[in-house]
Amino acid sequence: PRSAADSPSPASGEANAPRQSEGSPSAPAQGNGNNGNNGGNGGGNNNRNERDGRGRRRRHERGQRPGGQGGGQGNNHPRNNPNGLPMDDDENADAGSNDRLINLTELKRMKAPQLLEFAESLGIREGVARQRKQDVVFNILKAHARSGGGIWAEGVLEILQDGFGFLRSADESYLAGPDDIYVSPSQIRRFNLRTGDYITGRVRHPKEGERYFAMLRVDDINGDPPEASKNKMLFENLTPLFPRTAFKLERGNGSSEDITGRILDLVAPIGRGQRGLIVSQPKSGKTMMLQNIAQAISYNHPDAHLIMLLIDERPEEVTEIARSVRAEVISSTFDEPAVRHVQVAEMVIERAKRLVEHKKDVVILLDSITRLARAYNTVVPSSGKVLTGGVDANALQRPKRFFGAARNVEEGGSLTIVATALTDTGSKMDEVIYEEFKGTGNMEVHLSRRISEKRVYPAIDINRSGTRREDLLIEPDMLAKIWILRKLLHPMDELAAMEFMLDKMKNTKSNDEFFNSMKR
Repeated sequence: PRSAADSPSPASGEANAPRQSEGSPSAPAQGNGNNGNNGGNGGGNNNRNERDGRGRRRRHERGQRPGGQGGGQGNNHPRNNPNGLPMDDDENADAGSNDRLINLTELKRMKAPQLLEFAESLGIREGVARQRKQDVVFNILKAHARSGGGIWAEGVLEILQDGFGFLRSADESYLAGPDDIYVSPSQIRRFNLRTGDYITGRVRHPKEGERYFAMLRVDDINGDPPEASKNKMLFENLTPLFPRTAFKLERGNGSSEDITGRILDLVAPIGRGQRGLIVSQPKSGKTMMLQNIAQAISYNHPDAHLIMLLIDERPEEVTEIARSVRAEVISSTFDEPAVRHVQVAEMVIERAKRLVEHKKDVVILLDSITRLARAYNTVVPSSGKVLTGGVDANALQRPKRFFGAARNVEEGGSLTIVATALTDTGSKMDEVIYEEFKGTGNMEVHLSRRISEKRVYPAIDINRSGTRREDLLIEPDMLAKIWILRKLLHPMDELAAMEFMLDKMKNTKSNDEFFNSMKR
C-alpha cells in the first residue's frame, strides 16, 4: 500500500502533465481522464484501451516510488550502471590539485620494478607484485586521486560502436585495459573527434559505481588547440599523386648495414607516399631488411613519423626491433587472437590518416601483410563464396583498404607503406593473398632464398625488383647511370649479380663513389 507521502499532490500532478504529454503516447489517456475512450474508436476497443491505461498508470506509479522499477535511481540509491562507464563529462567536476599532477603516459612507460616502488610509496602493498602492469597503473591513479592529486593524460582515441571512446596507449600496442581514459559521446561530437586522434587533457577519477577514469577537459588534439582541428580536411577527400620526393636510405658510413639502403636507392627507391611490397620466401632476411630501412629513415629523415607494425611475429623479434629502432613499434605477436591483429592494424592506419590530415609524412613498415590478410580472413563473417586456398571472397577487401591508403597527397603530407608478403610457404592461401596484392603496389623488392642460403645479404633479386615512375624520384644523370648498371647486371645470374654489387660497394662509402669506381 502506498503512503500519503508517496502519492503525488494535485500540484505535482499538474506540473507533471506536460512532461507526460511529451514523453509517451499514453499521456492523453492519463491527462484528460476519459479512460482511453477516443470518440472515433469503436466500442470493441474500449475494454482494451482501459486495460492499457490501467497498466500504464501502474507502471507510472511504480516509477514514482523511491527505488522503484522503471523510476531509475530513487531517492538516495546509487544509479544503475552495469558497465561502470562514467555517466557525464561535467567540466566543473573535481580535477584534483594542479600542484600534484601525475602524467599517465610517463607512468605507463615505467618498468615494472619502478612501478612497484612507486605503488608502495603511495601505500599500495596488497598483492601488487602479482598484478598486471595496467592494473597496477590503475591502482596508483586511484590512490593518487583519493589523496587529492590531479591527473593529466594523453593517448590515441578509439571510438567504439556505442558512440563513446577510450584513449589507448601506443606503448601497450593499443591494448584495452582498466587504465584507459573514457571519452564521452558529447565530447566526441563537440570536437568532431575520430578514431586515431591523439588527445591530451585533464582527467577526473571515477565516481561511485564507475570503473574508468573520464576525460574532463580536452587541451590538445593532434598537437593543435581543439578549435583548430575541427575544420581539417578528411583523408578520403585528399588528392593522391605519384611520389615526387625520395627517402634517402644511404647513410654514408660505409657499414655493412648501409649497403642494404644503398642498393635500394639504386634498384627500388622509396618515395614519400610509396606503396611498396617486399616479396620474400621464408628465412630470406625480410625482417632484417625492414629494420635497416627503419634505421635509415629515422637517421636521414627525423621529420618523418615512423611506425613499425609487427603482425603475427615472434615476441623476441618485437623486443629486438623496439630496442634497435627509433620508431613507434606496434605489435601483435603470433600467440594473440586474429581479432587483436585486426584491431591493432585498424588503430595504426587510422592514426596515420589523422597525421596525414595534419600534413605530416608518415611511414608504416608492416611485417607482414600476408599474416594480416589471414587474420582478416578469420574475423570476417562468411559470405559463402570461398576462393582457392580457403580465402573468403570478402576477406581481402579490408587489408586492401589498409594497403591502398598509402599515397602522396597534393594538399601536403604523405602516407608511405612498405609491407612484406610471403611466397613459397607451401600454403595455397599465401599464394592467393600475394597474387591479390601483386599489382596494387608501385614498388616491389623480390628477395631470393637461393641467395640467402649462401649467406649473402641482402638477398635482393635485382632484375625482378623496381619502382614505377622512378624518373620522378631520381635525378636524370643518376638515372642514366642506373640504367647502364641494370644493362650490365641483366645477363648475370641473380646470385652473381648480387655478389658483384656487394664486392664493388664494400670498397666505397657512397653511391657516387661507387659509380666513379665503376668508370675506372
